[in-house]
Amino acid sequence: MKNIFLALLVSIPISLTACGDSPEKFVNDVVDSGIKCETHEYDQAKCNQLVAEFKSRNRNFSEEEQNEIRKQVVERFYIELKKLDKKGVKVGSAF
Repeated sequence: MKNIFLALLVSIPISLTACGDSPEKFVNDVVDSGIKCETHEYDQAKCNQLVAEFKSRNRNFSEEEQNEIRKQVVERFYIELKKLDKKGVKVGSAF
């Protein structure tokens, strides 16, 4: 599993309901940024900053929402990686 998502998924705490951030938007942001980190569009410092930001934002969601977000992020991330692989885009771990 890719490191950016491991860092995010392993450290997801139980918390309050989201305030101003929808689960769908959060999933999109995590997947889009994760792909940019994996394709080295973002540098290591930016990827580390995003991991911290996503951990913080994730705390705004309920435990049930966090579980659904985790599932959607993993599914969408690997779908996007497969698309890139088919296009011949070089993908390597950002970590």
